[in-house]
Amino acid sequence: MRWLYLIVFLCVNVLVQAQDKDKVLFTVNGEDVFLSEFQYIYEKNNSKNADYSKENVEEYLGLYKKFKLKVHKAREEGLDTIKSLKEELSGYRKQLAQSYLKDREINNRLIDEVVGRMKEDVEVSHIFVSAEEKASELKKESALTKITEIHKKLGEGQPFDLIAQSLSEDRSSKQKAGYLGYYTAPLPNGFYAFENAMYNTEVGSYSEPIKSKMGYHIIKVTNKRPARGQVEVAHILLRKKPKERPNKVTAAIADSVYQLILQGRNFENMAGKFSEDSKTKAKGGYLGYLAINQFDVKFEDAAFALEENGQFSKPIETEIGYHIIKRINKRDDSNPEILKKRVKAQINNDDRFQIAQANLIEQVKKESGFKENREVLDQFIQTLDESFFSYKWKTPLMENNPTLFEMGGIEYSLMSFAKFVKNSVKDRLRFNRVKSYEAATTALYDSYVDQTVMSFEEKNLEEKYPEFKALMREYREGILLFEITKNKVWDKASRDTVGLQAFFDNNARDYMWSERVKVMHYIIDSKDEKAAISIYKYAQKKDQDKVLKKYADVPGLSLKVEELVLDKADKRILEMQLKAGGMSPLKMDENSANFYKYAGMMEPEQKTLEEARGYVIADYQDYLESQWVEALAKEYPIKVNKSVLKSIIKE
Repeated sequence: MRWLYLIVFLCVNVLVQAQDKDKVLFTVNGEDVFLSEFQYIYEKNNSKNADYSKENVEEYLGLYKKFKLKVHKAREEGLDTIKSLKEELSGYRKQLAQSYLKDREINNRLIDEVVGRMKEDVEVSHIFVSAEEKASELKKESALTKITEIHKKLGEGQPFDLIAQSLSEDRSSKQKAGYLGYYTAPLPNGFYAFENAMYNTEVGSYSEPIKSKMGYHIIKVTNKRPARGQVEVAHILLRKKPKERPNKVTAAIADSVYQLILQGRNFENMAGKFSEDSKTKAKGGYLGYLAINQFDVKFEDAAFALEENGQFSKPIETEIGYHIIKRINKRDDSNPEILKKRVKAQINNDDRFQIAQANLIEQVKKESGFKENREVLDQFIQTLDESFFSYKWKTPLMENNPTLFEMGGIEYSLMSFAKFVKNSVKDRLRFNRVKSYEAATTALYDSYVDQTVMSFEEKNLEEKYPEFKALMREYREGILLFEITKNKVWDKASRDTVGLQAFFDNNARDYMWSERVKVMHYIIDSKDEKAAISIYKYAQKKDQDKVLKKYADVPGLSLKVEELVLDKADKRILEMQLKAGGMSPLKMDENSANFYKYAGMMEPEQKTLEEARGYVIADYQDYLESQWVEALAKEYPIKVNKSVLKSIIKE
């Protein structure tokens, strides 16, 4: 037990040291609020404005103290024990934990891994044995046996180059001793293991056999260099056509085009006129972004040798012809956030996620001291019969319910696994006539273990990640804040009619109508544009009674006039002069028309409570909250550690 005592002692010691480093910024009724908590929320909510100036920090500290007072009161009133609130928090935690585990422990790891690897290009050769995913099991076993024998020969000192030439099944590379060229991360889907071997193998060494979606590989790394990245290029191609013209003539034509460009001719125009690349000539020779190992090595070397945008190369000879290459742009990977977003899009549906999750599961098993009892599983398998592959199967009776596996000090029984199997009806039906009892149960057991391990890891996120702990604290306290503010302020302001009326009476002068405009709103229901114009002109001279009388019996026309009181800034009358005879422009659409006519000004006057209710309730809530916070400050004294506060302020 000594080792167990030592581990406990070390864990406690580390925890104590961590708390010692995290200083107390202030206390609420003796309850500590740590500096790290304040800094986390300060930086999160202020973002780029979190400059730690004295004014900024003290202003936010004032707000945070009020927040903590309310949360402290909520806990004292037992709101954190309310079942519905606990369930809400539990649901949020489960949802957050799943996404956090995926993003933090899998996605972010993979993205950071790719970003780190993108700084290097790796020169590789390989020995390949074909075994595609759709190949038979016999073919896969045979391929594995062959690659294992090849690896053994390498271990015995036989040259990599010679074995690649004689035994590799990659026809395109075996003649070059297995040489593939330079690659950089991320490799395409299905080649994550290849990528891992490529970056993890030392220069001059070869890897263990690894599996890709195409088959088995042994990789030899011959060089590593700083990554070239990607360059955006266009080109002019003069193809080699030995049957039509000698290569010397093609080279001469390419040089002539090059000389014309040197003299100032437009590259894109020259591409359109002379290039023999039918896919790009109409686009000024545009090829897009070029990465390594996409084109002929000579072409690639020349493209990446161009140092400035707009610079172009001398004619470069490749197997297909002569190229004049123009650099348009070099992809800028200096912004890590932009780079990570691009990488995430590239690997979003990659199989590396499944591999990374499997690796995470193995890591969690190791960290949690995972131990299993396979004998218990074997005994369970012996109890199975035909009904196992049907919906009729029932969990067997168990006298002692033995432990199947344990981790983190928690035992997981055979019965819990049996219930999982019972609920996995679709899987059991799917396995019928395809897998044996043993194979089917093993597959279900592996799935159960994986789910259990991931669930175990989710439950321990607070211990592993301070940021997750902070998120949960933020949401927990947010729920409490909402609930107690609802009880003490919002609901009270709506229900307390006596208090609301008294508040309104005491502050009535704050709820006044400003100077307003009385207008007559003319609404014409007619498709006759001429009639609408006629009414508009007549209304300029006459009052509404005369206008209504004149147009009362006009066929196909309906005229209404309503009196409105509008704010002076109302957009409907912005173009109307506020004086006698003032009118807004005539607004017409397909079936109607309308306009406004000035009818006088209304002096400022007192609003009724009903007219100002929304504003009054909002102000009454602010009043109740300020009174409440003032009372809380007296009830729960706050003590600020001024030296700790001063330590974070930037003068």
